[in-house]
Amino acid sequence: MSIVRHIFLVLLVLWATTSPAYAYIDGGSAHLLIQGLIAAAVGALYYLRHPKEIWRSLKKRWKRDRS
Repeated sequence: MSIVRHIFLVLLVLWATTSPAYAYIDGGSAHLLIQGLIAAAVGALYYLRHPKEIWRSLKKRWKRDRS
């Protein structure tokens, strides 16, 4: 079986066996979660703004001296 079928089967079983959760997320927790997601997205955009430069610097840093 392919990995996609396995994932689909697991999701189907999880969906079929769900039960209601009598809980809530208060406003402070939801705001903290949203703020963290936004900060992660902005941080990733800042870090990946020039992926070619990042790749070059990584290659230069890990390049072994062959002399």
